[in-house]
Amino acid sequence: MFDYARKGIPLHLLVGTLLLLFLTSCTGTVGNSAELEGHLTVAGSTALQPLASAAADLFGKQHPRVRVEVSGGGSISGLRAVTGQQGHADIGTSDIYADPAIYPDPNLTDHIVCVIPFTMIVNPGVNVTSLTQQQIIDIFSTGQIRNWKQVGGPDLPITPVVRPSTSGTRDTFRKYILGGRDEKGTLLKTDSSVEVRNIVAHTPGAIGYLALSVLNSQVRAISIDGQQPTQASIAAGHYSFWSYEHMYTLGDSTNKVQEAYLEFMLTPAVQQLAQKMGYIPIASMKLPTLSAAGTSPATP
Repeated sequence: MFDYARKGIPLHLLVGTLLLLFLTSCTGTVGNSAELEGHLTVAGSTALQPLASAAADLFGKQHPRVRVEVSGGGSISGLRAVTGQQGHADIGTSDIYADPAIYPDPNLTDHIVCVIPFTMIVNPGVNVTSLTQQQIIDIFSTGQIRNWKQVGGPDLPITPVVRPSTSGTRDTFRKYILGGRDEKGTLLKTDSSVEVRNIVAHTPGAIGYLALSVLNSQVRAISIDGQQPTQASIAAGHYSFWSYEHMYTLGDSTNKVQEAYLEFMLTPAVQQLAQKMGYIPIASMKLPTLSAAGTSPATP
């Protein structure tokens, strides 16, 4: 079962998300008014960007007078933009939960749209297929493993490629793979999952991490403790490198375009597209079992 408590997701938000998903699946496409028009800005997570962009294209075909502009920049940038701390966005996308201590506005609303698995990747010249979590820690944090021959690979120096502090992928990696440890490696100057992929693809001995949604044949994905980022391994609790994908809005919005786009993200058409693109549809998740008190998810 998915570990809801581990990700810091309040149960009422999950129930609300699944209820909205049920309603949109019953009604088909949403925001069906031919008069719907306007402009919407969506910014933040580069892991969610491929799905958000594809959904925006589909949404635009249904509503020709609507323009949805999707950009990256990282999860932290998305949260800062939607809360007005940095720039502006109508919707801030994020791989991480918005900590109320950092984003205290009670009007900040979380819309969970899917689950994103992440994966470790290596340069095609590295013939290692799996690393243990401790080996990843020793590559990215302690520095005890510096050459691929130490883990059964070629005699080649290891070049770790890491994301900047604005990345939700990095936050998830540090928390659930490195156990909260700091990283050591080649820090990217811009926050982009695609750039991670390109650097690892063209740097001998490189290793990095990215969302499954941007994985392609330029690089090789490797397992963690023999486990791959599948829905089954995540649901069983065997694979911990994953996160919810959030779309945050601020305030009691009267923006009909915003409301319709958020509902559109949960329609069967977009959720099926999400699955094809490497995400896990929110409908595939099971509600957590409540504890005896009925107030918190029990341990899976």
